[in-house]
Amino acid sequence: MELRAALNNDPLRYLLIGDSLFQRAYGRLLRAHGFEAADADEDAALEAAETRELAGVVLLLRRGAPSALSLFEAIRRARPALPVLVMSYQPTVAEAVKLMQLGAHAYAPVALDASGVAAPSQELLDNLRSIAQAHSTQPQSQRPSTPERVRPLDGQGLVGRSVPMRAVLRDVALVAPTRTTVLILGETGSGKERIAQAIHQGSPRRGASFVAVNCAAISETLLESALFGHEKGAFSGAHCRREGLFKIADGGTLFLDEIGETSPALQAKLLRVLQERQFERVGGTTPVSTDVRVVAATNRDLRQMVAERAFRPDLFYRLNVMVIQVPPLRDRRDDIELLVSQVLGRLSFELGIPRPRIGPEILERFAEYGWPGNVRELENVLERLLVVSQDRTVGLEDLPAEVREADVTPQPAVDGGATADGRPVIPGASFREIERHAILATYEACGQSPSRTAHVLGLSPRTVHYRLREYRGEAGRRAPPLSTWPSRDEPWPARARSLAPSVRASHTETT
Repeated sequence: MELRAALNNDPLRYLLIGDSLFQRAYGRLLRAHGFEAADADEDAALEAAETRELAGVVLLLRRGAPSALSLFEAIRRARPALPVLVMSYQPTVAEAVKLMQLGAHAYAPVALDASGVAAPSQELLDNLRSIAQAHSTQPQSQRPSTPERVRPLDGQGLVGRSVPMRAVLRDVALVAPTRTTVLILGETGSGKERIAQAIHQGSPRRGASFVAVNCAAISETLLESALFGHEKGAFSGAHCRREGLFKIADGGTLFLDEIGETSPALQAKLLRVLQERQFERVGGTTPVSTDVRVVAATNRDLRQMVAERAFRPDLFYRLNVMVIQVPPLRDRRDDIELLVSQVLGRLSFELGIPRPRIGPEILERFAEYGWPGNVRELENVLERLLVVSQDRTVGLEDLPAEVREADVTPQPAVDGGATADGRPVIPGASFREIERHAILATYEACGQSPSRTAHVLGLSPRTVHYRLREYRGEAGRRAPPLSTWPSRDEPWPARARSLAPSVRASHTETT
């Protein structure tokens, strides 16, 4: 079947991400077969993938460019239904397996002509043909489209431009349309319930009930009755049957706040509901079915509680499907100005008080303050300013004493630079800083052997030589002590050292 026929005169648009030679060659290929092709470099690609109407993405994964793999994962998180075709000049089986596990639609080598320039690829055409055929038979409602923003992100306090908050917003947009159980972790007052509301409003259950219960605010006996309901005569004062929150929220979302405060007996009953979607009312024996999505939250360390046998491990693993870590306000200071504007607008409407003018010294103080009460404390302070403003510009003297007089500790900058020992500041760090440290530290671990360094990192020797000349000339800095570099299980330089002997042996054999 011809691709043009499959398109039904409705050309599909693909986003090409790669070097200029790749984009030119494959742009001509796509247009010659009736597709539309748009180009984007890696810096602008994610925004283009998020905002444009696309049938798919063709991404060139270049050796030694970790940003391409990170970009692939970011596109998959932002638009999980969008096909991403990954191509490589130097394909490997391990890379193919990894990418297919991560959700790539296809993985194919870049075809080269006799002069080594990217040439049309039959394998790519076959993949485009399959996408076109699927697209032509799919209902319009199921086709990949520009993703809708989760509707409650505006108005529910979920605003932010900081790195940790952007990750939260992306996770909310990703998980909201599903029926997956969500566990929200964060300090008191950080906005966990607003995250849960956003998930509900962004889901197909938005038309049903959102029911929230604070498990720490109700005694164990009353909490069981509140969640599951009770039969008439189940206990003193139970004069009639009463439905519980699991039934009231049927078809909607039940938010269990402070789930870490529940008793082991209640945890066992919660586990049964999550697994079997059935429960019995207090005093009853007849199973009651429910279709409810559970979103749980806590400010406690559930893993530590499991280790201390204070929380059931089976319930923890049942809840620990999709975890959203809400950052404290002190870790998202870039969002404070946005939050001030959003919260003042809402409170001004709710209280019927004109919105005050906030002096620049107020915002500076807000950026310096530690906010132990997080967003909830900020909202209380802004409500106070609204009340005392009397339609005037408010200043430092209008702030509560604990905010105005608190000692201010300078915050470390998160600008992608390096710490005193040379390690890059990972949140917000540039790939250049991360790559620099990885190469230099591995180089030291491998006895300053470029060939061993290339083997351990999976790079070409030419790339390592080039990067060493570039990075070792930066202010004369060397890699910090290897023991200071963090990792998941053990310091990765230690892993490099463990690899070094085998690399040395293979190097000796080849020479």
